[in-house]
Amino acid sequence: MNKEIYVIKIWSNVLLWENWIDEEIINNLALKVSKLKNNWIKVVLVSSWAVAMWKKKMWTNTIKWLTKDECWQIFSSIWQTRLMDTYTRYFDKYDIIISQALLTRRDFSDRERYNSIKKVLFTSLELWIVPIINENDVLSVEELDFSDNDELWALLAAMIWADKLIILSNINWLYDSFPNWNLIKKVEKIDKSILSMVWVDKSSMWKWWMESKLKTAKMMMDLWIKMYIANWKNKDTIEKIYNNSNPWTVFESIEEKKVDSLRKWLKAWAVPTGKLQVSTIIADLLKSGKRASLLEIWVEKVEKEFVKWDVVWVFDMEGCCIWYWIAKIDSNEIDKYSEERKIVIHTNYFINI
Repeated sequence: MNKEIYVIKIWSNVLLWENWIDEEIINNLALKVSKLKNNWIKVVLVSSWAVAMWKKKMWTNTIKWLTKDECWQIFSSIWQTRLMDTYTRYFDKYDIIISQALLTRRDFSDRERYNSIKKVLFTSLELWIVPIINENDVLSVEELDFSDNDELWALLAAMIWADKLIILSNINWLYDSFPNWNLIKKVEKIDKSILSMVWVDKSSMWKWWMESKLKTAKMMMDLWIKMYIANWKNKDTIEKIYNNSNPWTVFESIEEKKVDSLRKWLKAWAVPTGKLQVSTIIADLLKSGKRASLLEIWVEKVEKEFVKWDVVWVFDMEGCCIWYWIAKIDSNEIDKYSEERKIVIHTNYFINI
């Protein structure tokens, strides 16, 4: 039986209703997830609301001795419990067990933590539990390091090998350039013609929103995950996507390729800690698309030390970064004049940027 996985992101502003949660939307979402479950579709939700409520209440002005970041963290911890309580009440109506995971960028960049989270999520899905994921806003601000709001659910979709990423917002779809505003129903490649749709003089909010979505779509298409931009106001949105009759924009790569879990991790969320420069010989070989392991003799300079299994930036002699690699040995073991010629990085452990 074909069991697909959907990652559904519901925007914070969608859940806002006056000064509280729009419970009708959460009830409808629970119903739709129940129907997907009956059709053997496993679901992971990405949902935030706490920060949006903090902005709505604007309590920062009433507590003068707290910084903005401290208010953000404290009130997020308060409202996050209210959000999960509401989800629990409505999903219980359909006998759906939910769980919660609050994640940071570091959870994705560290291979050991990534494997641990991945195991928990896959086990939950096997038990037909619906995980509800959010960024961990309560941690110190230094750890709130997602580059934008889209990065979390993009990395999550890649982690669990999702079949579809569905973004529910109040923006209907991707439009072509001003002033035509024609709907683009399907995008098979993110090229200059698509990017030009956000280069024109539109409102700053629309431009920011769509630039972020195209960046996310590019990652999803590179990893062969379908991504949908859909309007939450239509109560049949999820059914239409399930039945392949989605009237909104879908991003789907036309290439038929697969990628193993290690390369998916490298491409989507690995954070390099080491840095080295390689000779022109190996750089030109790899730039041509050929595969080869990096030997000690081809390392020109270690610019930032690393240990075995660290992710490493690899630069050519012109200073252009062209690869993420996973180190096979510690940087202090490298000796380009050694007769042993140890492998620094194996060909299976690199990916072009």
